[in-house]
Amino acid sequence: MRAVDLRSGGLIGSLKTEMILFFGEGDMKNAVRVFAFGLAFVLCTSVAQAASVPAIDGQVAGLELCPQFICGAAIFAGGFHGNIGINPSASAAMIAALNHGELPTEIGDFAPIYTGVWELRSLFRRTSGIVLGGQIVYIGNNRFHVTAILLLTNGGGGTLTLDGILDHNPLIPTFGGTLN
Repeated sequence: MRAVDLRSGGLIGSLKTEMILFFGEGDMKNAVRVFAFGLAFVLCTSVAQAASVPAIDGQVAGLELCPQFICGAAIFAGGFHGNIGINPSASAAMIAALNHGELPTEIGDFAPIYTGVWELRSLFRRTSGIVLGGQIVYIGNNRFHVTAILLLTNGGGGTLTLDGILDHNPLIPTFGGTLN
């Protein structure tokens, strides 16, 4: 490893000299362009990995307030804790209403989730959207595995996935899972 003389051009000057020696003086501009493009590509791809903007990733839990056969839509209310945008420990109230097919009674059978609406509301932010679809799979013992795709339309953009368990055993059914 060579020592860098910071008095005569510093680290940048030394790096430039090393690149000229390696690439040749004619190819130096191309090397800088390739490096800049590569750096921009790496930085931009990490931002593009987020499915929604703001990025939302956390746990949800709550109650089924009203079943579809009574209210015309299954209505859920609960809480969210996790990442919303730059806040890594956000808490929010969550409410959702969705329309689904006839609930299955045989293990492995499923009902489609047709449509719905949802909202996350924290002290400083409100995000909401529509339910694009999903499914409710019967896993036995009066419990269901629920997956749904949520479109973020207000307060951001993109899609989220809700993945959780709906338990119809308690007097007031409960749900819990992840939202990301």
